[in-house]
Parts: sequence; structure tokens; C-alpha cells
Amino acid sequence: MVRRWIVEETLEGAVAREAEVLDRPSRIGALSSPLAWRILQELAKSPDYPHALADRLKVHEQKVYYHVRRLAAAGLLKVVREEAKRGASARVLAPTADAFAILLKSKAAPVPFPTLPRAGVVSRFLEEFSRSGAFDGVIVVGSPYPHGPFLTTARDSPYAVQLGFFLGRLFTAPKGLVTRLETEVKTAGAGREHMILVGGPVANIITMDLNPHLAVSFDWKQVWHVDSSRTRRTYAEEDVGLVAKVRNPWNPAKVVIVLSGLHYQGTLSSILGLTQFADEVLAGYDGGSDFYRVVAGQDRDGDGRIDAVSLLE
Repeated sequence: MVRRWIVEETLEGAVAREAEVLDRPSRIGALSSPLAWRILQELAKSPDYPHALADRLKVHEQKVYYHVRRLAAAGLLKVVREEAKRGASARVLAPTADAFAILLKSKAAPVPFPTLPRAGVVSRFLEEFSRSGAFDGVIVVGSPYPHGPFLTTARDSPYAVQLGFFLGRLFTAPKGLVTRLETEVKTAGAGREHMILVGGPVANIITMDLNPHLAVSFDWKQVWHVDSSRTRRTYAEEDVGLVAKVRNPWNPAKVVIVLSGLHYQGTLSSILGLTQFADEVLAGYDGGSDFYRVVAGQDRDGDGRIDAVSLLE
């Protein structure tokens, strides 16, 4: 039995069904009758036994039994449970899958896996990272070993896993690894690929190198804080994060997305801002110029962990 996923776009977002592949003409033949089609659709809505199903469809019981036997023989119906009815045992039936499909031997083209609801603004924000539906770029995380001028170890790199789950719902996977340590990127050069930087300048030295080129930047005077030359505002809270998209100063043909915080909590806030609150955080994005959003993490359920963000600018 071969199964595949069918993805359907709806007004509420994308929904997926697991589909069983029909591999024999005889299985398709069992569905050739309009009544057999109705039976399968009704049992998908609510499993039932044939006598009750005949009442629901307002057709003769023997016609229902005939098609039920054919559908079961074709492997399209299964018994989900048995119930006692009128002193006997009645078999409750349901389809064997949420959907059925016929696969033709044509060449399939790679496409994004569109299971992310309302992916429009996110897709536009990440459009440079797509090549024929596959992810085209690198996620740059801080090294887990002491490094850089502050000899820090990156505490926010694990949050890249959250980002990876998110990107996996938008793109097919390319060949090779999509994650690089910033020390590797520093050695190879930061202008070769589109980059998503995870972590602030203390933990990620590529973010530190990019920092002087940002209109919303990280600064150290007495304590680390975020300075915005756009609004002249300053932020020093640990849960403040930056979501930005700018042209790569080392190669203007490439772009850099920054998901960084003053501390690891701020990096988490920026990642949540992109992956779970994109409609608000990316509102107004048009792709025509560098883009900046400053967010602050919130703990709405009171469990001590950031689970939402507010937009500061």
C-alpha cells in the first residue's frame, strides 16, 4: 500500500490529507457508480454500518450492501469497530484513507511544500531564498565553542531548529547542509550566498561584521542595547529582538536576513516573530528597500518562556 500527501489551499490556509495511491484498475472500477461515490463520501464524513447508511442516503439497503462489498473488496473500505444491533453484530465502516489518488508516470517538478497558513507575506520576504522551490541559502549560527572578541559560546543557536521547522514547510531541501557556523562563513567569505543570521553580535561574528551597515544596530557603551537611527529610539531589554532584511554589503547581489537579539531571549523573540507572527511583523514589506522590525518577547501563558511578541517598531 503506497501513501502520499495531497495539499490543498483553502481560505483558512493549506490543509493536507494522506492519500492512498490506487494501483489497479479494479480498485478504480469500484468507484464507477455514482452511488458508490456517495457511499464513500458519506462514510468519510461519519463512519456507519450499511443499514444506517441506507437510511442516510434514502436508498434501498440491498443497493448499499452491493456497493459496500465492492468497495471493501477493492480495499477502499475498512471495519473500524463492531456494534451490537438487534441482537446481532453490525460492522461500522470507514474509508481506508483520507483521500485516494492516481499517479501517472510523468516527471514531477520540485515545489515548495505549502502547508504554512497565510504564507504569502512570508514567501515574498524569503523569495530570494527559493530556487525552483528548494531552499537556496545558508542559516548562519554561532559557534558552541568560545570564540570572537568576547570569547562567548552561542546560547541562541538551538533556536535555529525552530527556524528550520518553519523553512521546511516552505521549501524543499537542497543537497548538502544549509547550516553553517559563523566561524566557517568568516573563513570562506560572507558574500557567497544568501544568509539568515541567527544570533546577536556577541554570539555571531557575522552579525558583528554586518552591524555597522545596519540602520537598527547593536551598540556597546555601558551595556549592550539596540539603537535605531530610523526612530532615534534605544532598547536595552533582554527580550528585544531584531528582524531585518538588507542587501549583503559584501555582495549586493545577495541578501541577508537578521534574526538577532541583545541576548538569547531576544533572538528567540525575533525567530518567533518571523515564524509565528509574520502577518504582524512583516506587515508593509514590499521588497523595495531594506526592512527592519524591532520586537519584544512576551510570556502570555505565564510559564516563564517567551511564546509571543509585540512590535516596538
